[in-house]
Amino acid sequence: MLNWVQPRVDSAELAEALPREFEGLPADLCLLPGAGTGNRSFRAVPGPSDGERTGWFVRVRNPKYAAEDAMRFEHDLLTHLKAAGLPVYPPLLSRSGEPWAWIGNACVQLSPLVAGEAYAAGNVEQIAAAARFLSRLHREGRRFLGDPRKQWDREDSFMIAFAGFDLVRNRDTSGRYTADLNAVAASIHRFMRELPPQRFWKLPQSVVHGDFHQGNLLFKGDRLAGVFDWDYACEHPRLKDIANALMFLCARLPRPLDAADIRSYVQPMRFEPEWVDAFFAAYEEAEPLTAEEWIALPAMMVGRWLQIRSCAIIKLPEEERLDVFCDGMAETLDRLWSFSVR
Repeated sequence: MLNWVQPRVDSAELAEALPREFEGLPADLCLLPGAGTGNRSFRAVPGPSDGERTGWFVRVRNPKYAAEDAMRFEHDLLTHLKAAGLPVYPPLLSRSGEPWAWIGNACVQLSPLVAGEAYAAGNVEQIAAAARFLSRLHREGRRFLGDPRKQWDREDSFMIAFAGFDLVRNRDTSGRYTADLNAVAASIHRFMRELPPQRFWKLPQSVVHGDFHQGNLLFKGDRLAGVFDWDYACEHPRLKDIANALMFLCARLPRPLDAADIRSYVQPMRFEPEWVDAFFAAYEEAEPLTAEEWIALPAMMVGRWLQIRSCAIIKLPEEERLDVFCDGMAETLDRLWSFSVR
């Protein structure tokens, strides 16, 4: 089911138009629903007359991610990472020579359909593989520092967190979530003190993935087979990706993540020390975190968590927002603020 922010597009019209915009696609293309919560996606497979060809992954980009210079930046980044041997898949070029095509008012990207399995929670070899990927990304990404095509501001601003807070705080008429809402308000103010802009931007910078979680990863056994969804890739502190990886790959969730359901991305989490240790042992093989990064890590996770929940509830019907925003919030914030591995 589409959420409230995903682009609307007629899949039959899209299937008919794609072969005109991209070379090598059969005329009898069939579009099957994909996953994702911000963009709209499909699996494009050939008709029966085309044999056993694998197919393609089709993304209809949300307009807020569809700036053309930004998409060129992403394509150049992915092309470089692929040449460096990393499991990434740059979008295919359209007949216009760009890594996208406009079909009506839809910005569409096409890439190979990659086979693989979802992350198996607690698989420390997969966690290590993901950590090594991030370490390579952050080292390779430095050559793109200063690229003017995608200079994004930080997302974990106190304004975004307060926007989520304001959307729900007056809906708690029973007082059920008083402790959770109080914890949010206190955490926003603490976050502003502990990770202000002047400190955020002095942390070690690289190009980050920006949305690193298991919904954007595929594995083959213990090996990382693909990292996808680079809409948020930009020049930011590498700690941003590390915070995401810890919260999603190194914490136990009440139920498995469903890539098509935004609710599953914002479940209360509980860190597993063995998983955390596996991540850092692999990530720090080439380049350890700095002392300043260790100090800033809890605040970075809190900022990411508040931003993720605040943005998630925008995608939901109003009647669901309070429960989703406040579910286990106080306990989760306490775990994030008290996070330590040494």
